[in-house]
Amino acid sequence: MEENMELLNDIYQNSRTGEESIKALLPSVDDAKLKNDLQTQMIGYTQMYAKAQQEIVNRKEQPKENGVLEQVSVRTGVKMNTLLDRTPSHIAEMMIQGSNMGIVSLTKQMKRHPEANHKVKQLADELLKFEENNIQRLKAYL
Repeated sequence: MEENMELLNDIYQNSRTGEESIKALLPSVDDAKLKNDLQTQMIGYTQMYAKAQQEIVNRKEQPKENGVLEQVSVRTGVKMNTLLDRTPSHIAEMMIQGSNMGIVSLTKQMKRHPEANHKVKQLADELLKFEENNIQRLKAYL
């Protein structure tokens, strides 16, 4: 069903973007506790996109990767945003904004595809909860 694939691809791309953002951000993070929190968060994103990827492969499809332009944009945006301000507060704010964008994107997809099967909806809910928990944890750095 197409609605399952669209939702799964959004979960996959959302998680990949989160992982790529953190990979680009880590070299700019000086605070050891924040760096550890971000590495833990990155592992969570990796696990999420692996689950989505497996569901996509189970459907005999291939995940839609983020475009090269989007990947470059993420890395460039991170570098530009940390050029002048590498404080834990600023980095946490950047990550919270990214998580909020992921929540909005995923919520829209879920509303567009209410007929998606239970397993796919469950995975989407898991990612939403993960993003919300990330935001709560990062608020401590603001």
